[in-house]
Amino acid sequence: MPVNYYNSTQVYPEWSELSHYGINHLKVGDIVKLHYHDANEYWIIISGSGTCTTEGDTYEIGPGDMVLTKRGDEHSLVVTEEMVAVYIYGIMPEGGRVGYLFKGVDDVK
Repeated sequence: MPVNYYNSTQVYPEWSELSHYGINHLKVGDIVKLHYHDANEYWIIISGSGTCTTEGDTYEIGPGDMVLTKRGDEHSLVVTEEMVAVYIYGIMPEGGRVGYLFKGVDDVK
């Protein structure tokens, strides 16, 4: 079953292990602030490079790298070379939210 990111009605089959994905085009100097998600997130770097922080560790990333971040773990990115990256969300728990969530602001109590 093909799923098209540019179609606003992404529908995944019940057996799918992912719940959302997208393509980011980032410029040199772009900063993705420290945030978390309600699902596991995976980045696949297609081109460019940057410095990412996830689970408290910092890594230099570039083409062919995959960054895996567990649900609820904070992560960030500083782009050092124009970047294209695909991001994928794993299974979203019931009531889970798509998008950047910030500790102290979006925490569910």
